[in-house]
Amino acid sequence: MEMTLLGSGGVTPAPRIGSKTSVTALAKNGGPDFRTGSSFFVHDAHLLFDTPEEVRFQLLRQSIDRIDAVILTHWHPDHTLGIRVLEQYNWDFVHKKPVREPIPVYISKQQLTWFKEYSCGGFLEFYQKKGFIKIIFFDSHDRLVFNDVTVEPILIEKTKGFYFVITDSQGKRVVYAPCEYHELVVDPSTRAVDILISHNLFWEDATISPRKIPPTDEDSFEQMLTHATEMEAERVIITHIEETFELSHEQMISVFKQKYPDFDVVPGYDGMRIEL
Repeated sequence: MEMTLLGSGGVTPAPRIGSKTSVTALAKNGGPDFRTGSSFFVHDAHLLFDTPEEVRFQLLRQSIDRIDAVILTHWHPDHTLGIRVLEQYNWDFVHKKPVREPIPVYISKQQLTWFKEYSCGGFLEFYQKKGFIKIIFFDSHDRLVFNDVTVEPILIEKTKGFYFVITDSQGKRVVYAPCEYHELVVDPSTRAVDILISHNLFWEDATISPRKIPPTDEDSFEQMLTHATEMEAERVIITHIEETFELSHEQMISVFKQKYPDFDVVPGYDGMRIEL
């Protein structure tokens, strides 16, 4: 299975406008510290997870010119505001018709309700009426099939968000948990995982980051590592990385080696290619 971490940033990816942190200064020079919104692509299935504002540039950067399906993990703007890329990809503005068959866009009913209430979710129904997408609702533990790849959404009850178990025809398994990571419960179906790709959660160890005040709406980094152990994950890749943590890519590598030597955990970066 071949995958690309298209975007590794979070709500406040580096470089951040108006910020004077050293991380933003580094990111302005490019390299792994320059991050865009959280998104993920499974090449075997031509499957796109999430559409942040920068998704058009992410796809072009990786020379991806085919999208067979989209999964919207949840409604948050940093994961969805680039949804118009599907109009650019699948609508003929000259002849006023779809270019190809409607693209399946998977989302839970609750997330679409919030997407419409708090953001631009009405576009999905508008696009469906124009015929270039098709909305498909999923529930927890549904089996979504894309060529030789299956995806199983697992509900996070506290947030009504999801994490996703991605399995290929050889039995290789990736868990993608980019956000809404609060009171996550490891489902029995997630045992023997090759890679966990996780939201960059706050550290209980206050010496790691200047961000001293822990949020009340997410689990901790240390709890996530406990989940990785329960999943028997061989490797952990961190995504949804915030500039507000004030840690550069190299600093994160150093912290992970020093603080968590028993784990194979690395920070992701935009364009990171992952193969199993």
